[in-house]
Amino acid sequence: MYDLVIKNGQIADGVTDNLYRADLVIIGDKISAVAPDVSEGLAKKVVDASGMVVAPGFVDVHSHSDYYLVIDPRAESKLLQGVTTDVGGNCGYSAAPMSGGLRERRVQDYQSQFGIKVDWSSLEEYFETITQAGHGINYAAMLGYNTIRGSILGENDSQPDNGSMKKIKTTIAEGLDQGAVGVSVGVVYPPACFATEDEFAEAIGVVGERGKVFATHIRSEGPRLTESLTEVVNVARRSGARLQVSHLKTAGKANWTKLDRAFDILEGAMSEGMRVMADRYPYLASNTGLQVVLPDRAFDGGKEALLRRLNDGAEREAFLKDILTAHPEPEYWETVMVSQVVNLKNREVEGLTVAQGAELRKKAPHDFVFDLLAEEDAYVEAIFFCMNQENMDRIFNKPYVMVGSDAGARALSGPLAIGRPHPRTFGTFPAFMQKYTRENKSFSIPEAVKKSSSMAAQFFGLSGRGQITPGSYADIVIFDPDAIRDNSTYTNPIAAPSGIKSVFVNGALAVQDGKLTSNLAGQVITR
Repeated sequence: MYDLVIKNGQIADGVTDNLYRADLVIIGDKISAVAPDVSEGLAKKVVDASGMVVAPGFVDVHSHSDYYLVIDPRAESKLLQGVTTDVGGNCGYSAAPMSGGLRERRVQDYQSQFGIKVDWSSLEEYFETITQAGHGINYAAMLGYNTIRGSILGENDSQPDNGSMKKIKTTIAEGLDQGAVGVSVGVVYPPACFATEDEFAEAIGVVGERGKVFATHIRSEGPRLTESLTEVVNVARRSGARLQVSHLKTAGKANWTKLDRAFDILEGAMSEGMRVMADRYPYLASNTGLQVVLPDRAFDGGKEALLRRLNDGAEREAFLKDILTAHPEPEYWETVMVSQVVNLKNREVEGLTVAQGAELRKKAPHDFVFDLLAEEDAYVEAIFFCMNQENMDRIFNKPYVMVGSDAGARALSGPLAIGRPHPRTFGTFPAFMQKYTRENKSFSIPEAVKKSSSMAAQFFGLSGRGQITPGSYADIVIFDPDAIRDNSTYTNPIAAPSGIKSVFVNGALAVQDGKLTSNLAGQVITR
């Protein structure tokens, strides 16, 4: 007997470039056969996919679900858009490994904000935590270099000596050997922003030795875009690691003309035989902490030092000069929107631009920013409207660019249904299908499915994922190609997409008719 047969669908298998009609046979957590006209009489359950596309579950190559899977293991925002596998721990920030003062601070922060117990240190212990509780999606982990460096050197501008560099490399090696698929670096964020190319090359050498991935949020996606891409290409070249450039973009109107040079840098590396990929989400605004408007030196010494500086008049004046140098355009604060705060008294500014919030509070925009960061202990999420459509289209059209949300697993209700998260949180993959297969027809459905599944699985070495072939894991999304749509907006982002009929994770039904089931069938993926 078959556990499940999916009949009458159009298969986009993540391997070939054609849609074809076939039935899927699933036994346990694997695809047993892909064949025409499979008998229903041999199946315990039959799903009719007439008029639908049957595709491998989407692989979110750039995710931040690490702690969210502990807070709410359902991974609702991922599953509702067809994502069955997450690659987490990106931009240098991971749940593990961590130690020292950094770990102590995170234990306190997540306990106070979400009421969860952070009782792990190593990646292996983190995997045990989420496995025991169960989780809705498959999860592969990157090691966050910022987390590791902060654990060993502190959250400051200290430079590693031979002893501390040995500890960093040993910690990376242990995490990789415990199953991490690579190391991520948020070069723009502290404390990695204080590191040099030489430091990265030495540390990431451990990744190269194991044939794994170096993923990076580069030092600058705007004024120093080309220099920043050159830096990470050099690191990948020197270390021998595969390079994944996170959320490739040209941020800020003054930098939109730099895209050709960015392509040249990446494609030049590929011409040398280097393995280079990139990811992108289908939106024109980015999302990160509001504190990124501050200069690097603001973060030397960690959060407590930052908060002291934010309350120091002379420091604020110096910060303002740096901000005006980086963003002289008078309309800048109209392009930055506050998306999430912690304290109730500041909820009124969620969904407002900095300019609007400043007007509401009757403050200068920079004072509004400094005060809000100080009041919120620097935990303020913001959305930055800084990109253009033409460049986004050109980026997606590159054969080495795949889809990644740059978002964690959130929910329609409960502790993770907070703030105004970026629409990419609930809508990345439906938005990509909607915009690029139905509206502007840049890609066929099979091509779009590859960018959303098998490309990521192959580059990160996620064996058996991202494709519909006999023997592969039964991670499946069934969607209506004429109805798949992102319903999230910047002001009302917590909304389920349309057009996703069913999602299966390791053969278990996770979404039925656009609604989450109670199954937590995700697996930890190690490599």
